[in-house]
Amino acid sequence: MAKYTTGTRLETSAGRPWRSLLAERWTHAGGDLGEVRPRDTEIVVLLEGRLRVRRRGDGRLQDHQAAPGTVWLCPAGIAEDMIRLYGPIVESIHLYLPAPSLGTTLLADLDIDPARVRLRYEGGFRDPLIETIGRAVSSELAVPRDADGLLTDTLSAALGIHIARRYATLPGGGPALPSTRGALDARRLARVLAFIDARLDQKLRLEEIAREACLSPFHLARSFKAATGCPLHRYVADRRLARAREMIGRGDRSLAETALACGFSSQAHLSSSFRRATGMTPGAFRRLGTARPA
Repeated sequence: MAKYTTGTRLETSAGRPWRSLLAERWTHAGGDLGEVRPRDTEIVVLLEGRLRVRRRGDGRLQDHQAAPGTVWLCPAGIAEDMIRLYGPIVESIHLYLPAPSLGTTLLADLDIDPARVRLRYEGGFRDPLIETIGRAVSSELAVPRDADGLLTDTLSAALGIHIARRYATLPGGGPALPSTRGALDARRLARVLAFIDARLDQKLRLEEIAREACLSPFHLARSFKAATGCPLHRYVADRRLARAREMIGRGDRSLAETALACGFSSQAHLSSSFRRATGMTPGAFRRLGTARPA
């Protein structure tokens, strides 16, 4: 059920393999949005529009001018009894972090009991990292490229840790993140790469890969990029495409069979990903290979 009773929801991630994050793109006309109470922690990033916004929640009244990149944070369970827009929100991205996944991230990466973390009701501020995450999620929502949800799982963990460290009262003033140096040594990295290669025909979950490395999901994602220079979700996508090229070149399976064998959700998904990476369709690539002299 949508949080807002007014406005138009342009898109939602419901039904996609995004386990730790729900994302929605919205547009709102000016006026009152009504009283709302999010079940999950909500982060909103304004993508397009300039307007004045007044809102009240957790006993605090906020009044500010908003522009693209403006962020609002509403912790789970905080009732907002007034949200008034003095102009239209052309487009915004709403990110919802469920308590279980947020709590797991805080416990695994910051070693903090989630019950001791109280997020603040904040609004009308700029935060480059949150804006970057919001725009990345919005882009993935509009043009899906990550069939496994590895990207959004990583972004969700990064977002949860960031808001906890910056917009919450933490015991001890907020612990530092664990270092990535040496976390994924050659032996662990080899085990992770072998694990991925053996399961390219399956849905890969960040948590499963992290268990193979004996790291938390967020720490694995950071350490993998530090060790290889490549984000984990991109490495998996590249390996799927490399295997697909090899299979298409052999020509002994249909494109639909190749798509499933390489972990693509459908032949159409394979075709769009292949064309984006190579500039040609899988069919054209196959014909090019068969046209070459032996």
